[in-house]
Amino acid sequence: MTRQPFRPEVVPDPSLRSPTAATQGEVLDATVFADLYRLAGEEGLPYFARLNAAGDVELYLVFESVDAFSEATRDAVSVEFKTYRDKLLAVIWTLHDPIQPLGFPLAFDIKRPEEHHMALRMLEQEQTLLHYLSYEAGLLTHIYTEAITFSPQEASRAKAMIRSLYEGRTEDVPSEAAVQEEAVQTISALELPDQVLEETGVAYLIDYARLRQKHGDEGAQHLLMSAVQQAVWVMRRHARSEVRETAFTVWAAEQGEMLRLIVTPSLSHVFEVVHMSADEANPFARFLLALPEFVRTEEAVPLEWGAYPLIRMENGRLFHLELDEAVQEKLQHLFASRWPAASNPYELR
Repeated sequence: MTRQPFRPEVVPDPSLRSPTAATQGEVLDATVFADLYRLAGEEGLPYFARLNAAGDVELYLVFESVDAFSEATRDAVSVEFKTYRDKLLAVIWTLHDPIQPLGFPLAFDIKRPEEHHMALRMLEQEQTLLHYLSYEAGLLTHIYTEAITFSPQEASRAKAMIRSLYEGRTEDVPSEAAVQEEAVQTISALELPDQVLEETGVAYLIDYARLRQKHGDEGAQHLLMSAVQQAVWVMRRHARSEVRETAFTVWAAEQGEMLRLIVTPSLSHVFEVVHMSADEANPFARFLLALPEFVRTEEAVPLEWGAYPLIRMENGRLFHLELDEAVQEKLQHLFASRWPAASNPYELR
């Protein structure tokens, strides 16, 4: 397989329109700015990057209201470059409070030509425009735009990160530039109390057959786990302490052509708050709903679907859950106790 060139060529879409000084404070026309409505509205992305008609990179932050924008952007904006696995992260910091900083981690997958191109272009163009939008009642409003510039030293360091990621030399990335994953402990799922194993949560239904057809078995698993890992990453580094300290479990259940990723409890007590800004949206919804193969969300009891617990977050610590026959027997017993007359999905074959 031929590797893409270090400077992949990407042709911009000349039909795209960008917010300007003339649109500041105005509702954007849904036809003229159809792509922004798709990204911010239909896909629900709270932040994203795109190439404009001229081939320059633009950054967007989307808030649920002007008030939410004001609360989240009290400090001078800055961009910090990091690496996370095979991605370049451009973290847009809008609050620099040492106790509760607020950053938006834009990820550029260097293996994808368009994202690789955008990462390089952003560093080489004279300035990068950051557009602040609000999305309320189906309408996008252009709040404000500011320009971000990078010093030659900043650009050089970030390009070196891109080169290392491109060549697969992640060990060459300076340790301070790499997002360090906290130690993850592996424990048996048997250590989870019955109360946790019997919780109700939210299932994210994925057309897994379609995902595998498009990306293959390994590719489909990688995409799903990447989305889950990004959501967990955001939860662990969230500006609100109650989010960082929330306990939750991630489960998986495959049934026919569909796969359910279930998060218990539902986390609604943490995220469904009046006047919450877009950056505080449920990270699992943010990343899983962005998958084209996403079907819907539904309330679910993992036991009812024969799901297995994979990840547990508790007291700010992440645990990978080990599964074995004893775990299966425990889940089988819990299911039988709750639905004695039903066919048991955990029954040992």
